[in-house]
Amino acid sequence: MKARTQTSLAVSADGEEWVLLNASPDLRAQVQATPALWPRGSPRGSPIAAVILTGAEVDQTAGLLTLREGQEFAVLATAQTHAALAANPIFSVLAADVVARKVVGCGEPFALPGGVSAELFAVPGKVALYLEGGNPALDAETEANVGVELACADARLVYVPGAAAVTAALRKRLARADVLFFDGTLFRDDEMITAGTGLKTGRRMGHMPLDGESGTLAALAGLPGRRILIHINNTNPILVEGSPERRKVEEAGFEIAEDGMEIAL
Repeated sequence: MKARTQTSLAVSADGEEWVLLNASPDLRAQVQATPALWPRGSPRGSPIAAVILTGAEVDQTAGLLTLREGQEFAVLATAQTHAALAANPIFSVLAADVVARKVVGCGEPFALPGGVSAELFAVPGKVALYLEGGNPALDAETEANVGVELACADARLVYVPGAAAVTAALRKRLARADVLFFDGTLFRDDEMITAGTGLKTGRRMGHMPLDGESGTLAALAGLPGRRILIHINNTNPILVEGSPERRKVEEAGFEIAEDGMEIAL
C-alpha cells in the first residue's frame, strides 16, 4: 500500500502560476515533492497565486499556515468558509495586506490566473466538525460544503472532495467533466466502526460510501470522462493493491489518486 498525503490539488494553465484546491495539513511536504511549486526568484517567492477552499474543515485549511511567508496570494471561498477562518485568530498570521480574502458565491463564475475560469457549487454535506453543534444537518446543500468546476479552452475539471449524496443536478454537472476528482473516503459506511478506528459511520461524517445501492459507484455509474477517487481514509481497502474492493472500483471505471499524479488536459 502506497503512502498518501491528504487531499490537495495544484492546477495551472501555463505552468507558471498555480492554484491550489484546498490546503491540506500536508501542504509543506506536498510542495517539497513538487518542483513546479518550489520558490522562485527569492527563498520565499512562490508560484502559488491562489487557494480555493471547498469548506472550513481542518484538512482543507490547515495548510494555509504553511503559506505565511510574505508571499502575495488570494484565498477564494464562500462567505461561510471565510467566516469560519475569521473566527479563528490563528489565521490572522495571513496578513491582510499580503493575503487577499475573496468571497465567492456558488454559481458565480470567476477568473483564475492563466485564463482558467472557475465556479463553486453546493454539494450535499455538512459544516466542519468543530462547527457542528448538537444535531447537524448531514446532507444539506449550503455554502459550507462546495465543489469546484474549472474550465480552460475545451477542457473541464471538477473537484468534489466531500459528498454526502449525489443529486440529479449534481450528477448532471459531473457528467460535463473530462476529469472528475470525487470523494472516496470509505468503501463501506460502517468501515471505521468495524476497524475499531472510530465511532461514526461515513454518512454521519458527511461522506457517502463507495459500495452499496446508494453508494458512489452506483451514483456515478456511466459517467463519461476519467473518474478519480480522492480523500481516501487509511481504513479504506481500495488502497491495497489487488484487494477485492480495489478490483471492484477499478472494474467500475474508477481510478485511485496517489501523490505525484499528473494529469494534462
